[in-house]
Amino acid sequence: MQSNVKPKPKLIMRKVLLLGAALLVSAGIMAQSTGERTLVGASNKYKQVQKTYKIENAAQQTSTPVSKPTQNLNTKAAQAISKTYIGTSANCFSVLMPEETGLTANQETGLIMMTHRQDGTTLPSYTIQATFSTDGGFSFDDSTVTVYPGSDPLRGRYPGGVIYNPTGNTTPANAYAVVSGPMSNSGGFIGGFFASEKFDGTLNNSQTTLYTTDTAGGVGQLNQFPRMHQQCRGGKIFLYGDANTDDGTNYTSFHTTLNIGTFNTVGDSVDWVRVGHTPDYILYNGLPDGYAYPGLAMDDDGLVGYLIYIGRDGSAADQQTYQPLIYKTIDGGLNWTKQAAFNWTTCPAIQALATDLSPVGRPMFSSVKDATIDGDGYLHFTNYIHGAFSDNADSLGYYAVYAGMQGIIFDTYQTATGWASMIVDTVYATDPDDATTLIDPNSTNAVAWDERFQMSRTADGSKIVYAWMDTDPALTEVNVYPDIIVKMYDVATATMGPKVNVTAGTDYDAMNYWMYLSDITFDKGSYYQVNISTSTLETNSNNPVDHEYINGVYLDETGNLISSVNDLPMDAAIAMYPNPTSGELNISFNNLAAGNYNVVVYNTIGGVVLSQSMDVNGAVVRTINMNELPTGIYMVQVSNEKGATTKKVIKN
Repeated sequence: MQSNVKPKPKLIMRKVLLLGAALLVSAGIMAQSTGERTLVGASNKYKQVQKTYKIENAAQQTSTPVSKPTQNLNTKAAQAISKTYIGTSANCFSVLMPEETGLTANQETGLIMMTHRQDGTTLPSYTIQATFSTDGGFSFDDSTVTVYPGSDPLRGRYPGGVIYNPTGNTTPANAYAVVSGPMSNSGGFIGGFFASEKFDGTLNNSQTTLYTTDTAGGVGQLNQFPRMHQQCRGGKIFLYGDANTDDGTNYTSFHTTLNIGTFNTVGDSVDWVRVGHTPDYILYNGLPDGYAYPGLAMDDDGLVGYLIYIGRDGSAADQQTYQPLIYKTIDGGLNWTKQAAFNWTTCPAIQALATDLSPVGRPMFSSVKDATIDGDGYLHFTNYIHGAFSDNADSLGYYAVYAGMQGIIFDTYQTATGWASMIVDTVYATDPDDATTLIDPNSTNAVAWDERFQMSRTADGSKIVYAWMDTDPALTEVNVYPDIIVKMYDVATATMGPKVNVTAGTDYDAMNYWMYLSDITFDKGSYYQVNISTSTLETNSNNPVDHEYINGVYLDETGNLISSVNDLPMDAAIAMYPNPTSGELNISFNNLAAGNYNVVVYNTIGGVVLSQSMDVNGAVVRTINMNELPTGIYMVQVSNEKGATTKKVIKN
């Protein structure tokens, strides 16, 4: 076992809970009380979504402030971070689901985009905003791109989105925001919305589907809540909803509805094809014995991809273990082939845990947190792996964990010869429930969250970044005062970087909620920019929340946080926008960039056409006037005694 796995002083027996439309079910049977605590998988968020319509009709109230506790920390963040305001949503349900792509980025254009509902004041709360940055997160535009205007009764809810960038384009204004999510009316959820808009605010296209008429993937297989694992690969957009059925108590079937979007350059819109897929779970008492929602990952060309379900596999040698059922496509998601079952106990890290923890010597996989494909074309997916607790048919949903922790997150990945798995890290604080949450606790409006474990990668797939929320155990065993943790994995060297707490010891320690990690981490040449957002906590679930971007999460080649401003490359501290510009060029300096700077503008033959000195103290924006310069391409250099950065700027 790795050193980050604590010795077990005792076993804790927990029950896996799967969710029907109204009641919790476990392993295909009614939920049972297990005494200490229960872990609910990602499918529990379906319950929260079902509850939210009633919540959103409640009146806004004054929230009770949450006091930041005093931490007893052994380590501090290596450098001060800052948070940049992104936008505001009418309530926290805009960021409820970590499985939807709330934050995304594009390496070629430098765009960072957050998809969220509007605030209900500037625009109605059912409108969906694509708020974006073109300067590395120093500032955000929350007014230009209202992707889904919505209407009453076609109200936008729970959105996610991605960036479609035409091949070869490097200009942000020429890329498109593509968003999706469920719709509701006065009676409940009725369908889904799919919308796109160019980042210059033009060419809006909005489409809707209704549950009563959309039978994508086969008769009776609907497209419910289409917002899971959105991604743009090979110029196509991929995401899924579900067509799960229930009898009012238990799920009776699981169906995934994959939405495949192809950008239509003629109509400046997205053409959608929908494909239904059903996992091959073993039935127990006539009900599917597995988790409701899979992981999804497509490769860079948009042709090869994987759906990763977790449940009991009828084709596996071990039919008792909750384990991965992996389906592969080679034609862009139109057809899926189940991959051969694997003996997961042959992975040393998994077997070491099962031997040490499980009374029956078997591992038990939880629902998939996230998935991606690395630069070598190999699939990675993350989830908790626990020790199975029993071999009894009616108790296979029970598992054992180490005392004093939520669990151990693994990255399970393909190799040239099969599969391997490695421990990413331990999550210590347990998920809040309706009683321990800070949002409307002990009420029908209570809203809780999990550690929101997510994955990112560089555009070339050479690095994989993991991020999650965890609370210092010295404060409480429940994850209600979270910090943001990141780790980076080097694919070529197969080495895991250090665990980095980016918020501990800063102005934001113990106060980071609703985290999103962008699917793309920026490769800046000499360092990596990890794109993360958080949202403010409101103790009343129906009050507005602000979304914020975390500036300063820069990792070096080994995964260490850049330690000080003196080690920070100049272009990490400085951004220029808009680019192209019609005249005025803003130069934004972050809070690490105090000092005196020289700004020199060169034409294409190296001649100096403009020069200016600037005194900078903290996070400021300075402006240079290029109105008198002819249309063309210029190089703008910003320098001081510590170094220089030069960026190409287009003058329209």
